[in-house]
Amino acid sequence: MADDAVKTEYTFELPKGYVDGKGQVHREVTLREITGADQEAMLNPQLRNNPAKMLTALLARVITRLGALEGRQIDTGVTAGMFKSDRDFLILKLKEIDSGPEMDIDVECPDCGRKFKAMLDISDFFGK
Repeated sequence: MADDAVKTEYTFELPKGYVDGKGQVHREVTLREITGADQEAMLNPQLRNNPAKMLTALLARVITRLGALEGRQIDTGVTAGMFKSDRDFLILKLKEIDSGPEMDIDVECPDCGRKFKAMLDISDFFGK
């Protein structure tokens, strides 16, 4: 790969792992970046009105490898069968891939009520 090539796929280890029908656990997952075609596909009215289905469909599109599973083996049946914690982990990783590991959040002091912005490093939630 050339030094100036753009990286579009990223590999991570899932917190729990996907357990297939044979009981095999798949923990290593490779995601590709979200494309404009993925965004357009998420505009489908059946998906747009159901966030869980939208997430399931999006993950099926962007996961290129899940343990021993690859390509068309990874469908909405697989992504719907993943643990919620793994799905949440993948969504955070997609956000991190898209815009970096830091996120601005609005915070309010519980004592004085003062509102301010803080920087949150989302990678801290899952370790490095």
